[in-house]
Amino acid sequence: MISLESQADSGSDTHTSTVTVGLLKSLAIPITVKLRRLETAPPPILVANSAKFKNASVFQRLSQISANSNLFARVQVFDGNHNPLTEQFQTPYTHFHSNKRVWDCYVKLPINYNQVPFDAYLEFTLLEIVRACPEVYARGRLSLFDHRDSTLRKGGYKVPVYAGETGYAKPINYGPLETTTPMESRMFQYESGEFPRSQWLDSWAMPAAEKAGKGESLAGKKLQISLDSMAEDSDLPARHHLFVDLPNFLLPVVFLDITYSAPLLQPLAPLLDTGAPEQVGPQLAMVLNAFELPGSDSPRVYDPDFHNSTILSFNSARAEQGTAAAGTVPAASPVHEQNPIEQKFQSLAININNTSLLDKEAKPSPHMRDELWRILNRPSSAVLHDHEKKLLWKFRYFFSKNTLSDDKGTTTAPLQTTRQFFTKFLKCFNWENEYELDHAFKEIVPLWTVEKIDVGDALELLSNNFNPHTLTAQLRRRLIATTSAAAKDTHSAEEKKIDKIFQYTKRLRNFAVERLRLASANELLLYLLQLVQALKYEPVLATGDALREAPLALFLVEKSVQNGMLGNYFYWYVKVENEDQVVRGALRGGGGGDCTALPLPLPLSSQASIYNIVLNLYIERLKEHSQRTKLPQYKYLKSQIAFVKRLTGIVELLRTSFKKNEATSKKVQFLRDYLADSANGMLKFAEPFPLPLDPSVMVCGCYPQECSVFKSSMAPLKITFKTVAGFGANSLALSSIFGLKKNYGRYPLMFKIGDDLRQDQLVIQIINLMDQLLKNENLNLKLTPYKILATSPVAGLIQFIPNETLDSVLSRSYADADTTAQGRESRSRGSAELAQRNGILTYLQLHSRLMDRDDADEGSILGVKKNALAQQNPQQAIVSDLGVSTQVMENYVKSCAGYCVITYILGVGDRHLDNLLLSPNGKFWHADFGYILGRDPKPFPPMMKLPIQVIDGMGGMNHENFNIFKSYCFITYTTLRRNSNLILNLFQLMLNANIPDIQIDPSRAVEKVQDKFALEMSEEEAILHFQNLIIDSVNAFLPVVIDTLHSLAQYWRA
Repeated sequence: MISLESQADSGSDTHTSTVTVGLLKSLAIPITVKLRRLETAPPPILVANSAKFKNASVFQRLSQISANSNLFARVQVFDGNHNPLTEQFQTPYTHFHSNKRVWDCYVKLPINYNQVPFDAYLEFTLLEIVRACPEVYARGRLSLFDHRDSTLRKGGYKVPVYAGETGYAKPINYGPLETTTPMESRMFQYESGEFPRSQWLDSWAMPAAEKAGKGESLAGKKLQISLDSMAEDSDLPARHHLFVDLPNFLLPVVFLDITYSAPLLQPLAPLLDTGAPEQVGPQLAMVLNAFELPGSDSPRVYDPDFHNSTILSFNSARAEQGTAAAGTVPAASPVHEQNPIEQKFQSLAININNTSLLDKEAKPSPHMRDELWRILNRPSSAVLHDHEKKLLWKFRYFFSKNTLSDDKGTTTAPLQTTRQFFTKFLKCFNWENEYELDHAFKEIVPLWTVEKIDVGDALELLSNNFNPHTLTAQLRRRLIATTSAAAKDTHSAEEKKIDKIFQYTKRLRNFAVERLRLASANELLLYLLQLVQALKYEPVLATGDALREAPLALFLVEKSVQNGMLGNYFYWYVKVENEDQVVRGALRGGGGGDCTALPLPLPLSSQASIYNIVLNLYIERLKEHSQRTKLPQYKYLKSQIAFVKRLTGIVELLRTSFKKNEATSKKVQFLRDYLADSANGMLKFAEPFPLPLDPSVMVCGCYPQECSVFKSSMAPLKITFKTVAGFGANSLALSSIFGLKKNYGRYPLMFKIGDDLRQDQLVIQIINLMDQLLKNENLNLKLTPYKILATSPVAGLIQFIPNETLDSVLSRSYADADTTAQGRESRSRGSAELAQRNGILTYLQLHSRLMDRDDADEGSILGVKKNALAQQNPQQAIVSDLGVSTQVMENYVKSCAGYCVITYILGVGDRHLDNLLLSPNGKFWHADFGYILGRDPKPFPPMMKLPIQVIDGMGGMNHENFNIFKSYCFITYTTLRRNSNLILNLFQLMLNANIPDIQIDPSRAVEKVQDKFALEMSEEEAILHFQNLIIDSVNAFLPVVIDTLHSLAQYWRA
């Protein structure tokens, strides 16, 4: 709100008038329109009932036979160039009566007033249903601003709407609307509150005013028709008028746009099209990139770098406009983000340093070393600033020469820091500068060996950050846009530069693959899901050996053939991704690749994707390997494929044999009878084979009486398979939980068709990786990363682990958990009373005596570090004065701490007491990861799901176990923060995967995980931050209410 003053001199007197107005740039509220009614004058001529005998089709359009036929209106905002600023918003169905079309409804548009330009207007489209399809009945437009005084329109308006497509031909009126009669204008003012109201006077005057307004409108209409009919080829005025109301503000709102900084480079229109200037003088055409100082007689200077950046700026701006219209977003251009003077300075500074010997002997000072430590510890997704790039470039020799492959490091360059330098250095120079590019790859990169980088850095080298098509996007756009004859001389140099970038990125991919060769098969299995996604960036040749230039694909095929466990998952990951690519390609209409991609190399057609090629190559190599070594891996794969097809057939048979609302007991009995029939091949398999979900388990049949069908419209199956003991050292047979040794075991699982399990599969993979990272620090938190395997984009297998939901545990009544005299003596009065109140503690007491021993702690497949964090911080002993065995309470406290931290980092949502689970051995765990990265279907979700009942299960907030729980949370959080680079790189590789919660906003998926690590904080600040999270989550009241409502809803639903 501002006040404008104007002065007028009248002789010796000076008059000052002040007007207070509102500014549009401050009006950050959505545009709202009220649609009132539609009037037609003169009344429409309707078709007689007898006309249907002559032409029955006239009755398909109801507006021809009824004066109040159903219409619905759509409202949309456009700019002055007729570009839509919003989607169309439609009115709800309204039943018209009394020969009137009255809506009286509000439409709120998803755009604020301060976001529209000065020439914006509203378009009203009236539609009717003809032959089950909407057709335009009439269309009208109303400008949002009155250009006479630059004010926002307000109050009521009578908008002319024209039948059919005539509304498109009418110009937009930015002045006063002449369709409104004086009486209608006064009525609008009355309704907007500008006239005082008197009830007794209004009851008498309003009917007369409405009658006078109708007569005035009809007279004006007849006069206008008669005058217009005299002019030849003149259009008749609108027969329909739509009455709308715009919001009334207390002050007049004046248009004032937000002031933006002037662009660094002014675009030249002649260069936007083909590079050939049109109607440009010879002087301008020859010195298009020259600059001239005002008042100087010095000659103009040609600057090739300024020329290239100017062309790049103009062409990238045009490419952004074109891609925005097509619904895609191009890569951000660095030219828009940098000052050209600063860019030129950096280029000259780097070139000077390259020619000197000073940088080879440069060593950072203690202050610079701290700054470099901070830069190198930043996450891989962080964008480097200019001064950070300069520091990394200046000390490139120092880090590259002093990086050691052993565990010692140096006093001036610690090992952990120097290992992170390589990928940061690759981002600190301009890849389009050929001098910098050659220097980096000829002098610096050869100083690095694969032992000097971590696996996380190798994964980043395989991501889209170093995809040659991404790095050369600006160069390729420049080549396409600048096609003039004068630019042909520079094309060959640009093409050579692009070819060089492709060769250098190929070298980086080979370097990353060589680092992966140092990892074991079990370690590769932790990253296999992301490595399969990285195949999307592999170059595929159009002729000959398609994968000759694809080192990652050849490496994964080779490793998968040699290792059965790795090959099992590799096949299913690639198969699912291949099917997903086929489906998505069909939905896109089989569209080709990137139209701007250069033939370096040429892409294959959509039918021959890289996943299809890799899948066929793997099957072919596996068959050859099995024949050569006489091993049954190829036979096992065929058995697994037939096994999954058989399960799919059972689900389809259930769905076709029973209705959705039919009793589940009938389905269960049908399933058991089907499985018990040996003719169906499920009771006993011809030969045992590895289970696709867990290839360490060999299955040979099933137990029909232990199988079931879940109560769901998708009819998921629970099948308990018979396993052969001794085939796998890490067999997960159910009988091993209680330490029983049998020749045959049980492995229950769930097979589901209709849901995409890849998001759950990703979360479980990340949890498993975090578990291994924690065990690498000698910290076993007793997590339960149950197995999930997607066998297709809409089907998959889920391991079934014995559990009870917290909802059932808390609602169940237990007898005294520990009935022995020793147990009763060991409990104090306070703990006994707590056990009566809390179902979790009673549940743990009940199952304590069943746990004779716990499973032995498994070490990390990454190998325990010598300086493990858990050794630096000795673990506190779990207090067992609550009638619960030490082992069960330890499982409970540790698992609670682990899942609290992990679900917080991953932003797991939709947490309620039905997907918080508790196993008989005391392990607490989560299930159902349909919402991650901060998404939640419930309002105001907590940052961390930690119900007070869970804390009561370990003795309450005043018990020592709660302090131990918090210490495990702090150690877990700090350990995962130190490994954040690896976790963020894994999510970076998943950005193009068809994961629902990632695809909602791929640009912020990595950032959401990064924010949870709080990497900008010190370790002490991070611990304090997490402690506050724990306290806030325990004391939160709204989640308790939502859990109660959810339990009630589940009760009534059952």
